[in-house]
Amino acid sequence: MDEISAADRRDHRFLRYYGKSLMQLGPAGRDWPGFRYTREEWQRLELHGSTVGGLASWLDMVAGAAIFIAFAALVIGLLFIPAMTLLYPDPAKTSALVFVSALFATAFLTIGIGYPIALSAGGWIADRFASDHPIPVTGADRALVAKVRHQVWRMMGILCGIGVPATMILVIYDIDLNPVLRWLKPMAYGLLGLCMAVTAWSSARKKR
Repeated sequence: MDEISAADRRDHRFLRYYGKSLMQLGPAGRDWPGFRYTREEWQRLELHGSTVGGLASWLDMVAGAAIFIAFAALVIGLLFIPAMTLLYPDPAKTSALVFVSALFATAFLTIGIGYPIALSAGGWIADRFASDHPIPVTGADRALVAKVRHQVWRMMGILCGIGVPATMILVIYDIDLNPVLRWLKPMAYGLLGLCMAVTAWSSARKKR
């Protein structure tokens, strides 16, 4: 890996740990809305992901989570809070639209930038304690890394684009969501349980 460029090393590391995270999800990880890949792309993800051992995967998960939380704290502490304080020294006069927009923009930056950074940085830390398996990075691999990052940005753009106007509608019309949330919680648990059952059934069926 010493003979390849720094960019290829980053792409290799990203594919290793991103591919490993999808492999750990099993069949459910292959059908995420907005995160779908071709057969050839799955082959590359599995090839890179299969080089990550159990220790490295655990270290990446722990280190990546810590880095992501630290990144989120920095964005909130250095951008969101100072910006809101500068715009509205008196919190009572804060505009709901500006506050909600700034909040979603913070989430957009935190996940859109923070997640790829946390994944790569967590992988870098994990590689210090676990061996790496060099795999030549191809043009298709570089395109795949760019595709994944674009998918993350696209998903956050959609969520923020929907979240800001939806939140403003709730604020303007003073809509009480408590009755809805009381129904959504058991429904969410039920759907989660159903998804887990279907995933387990599909895995058992494929092993026959």
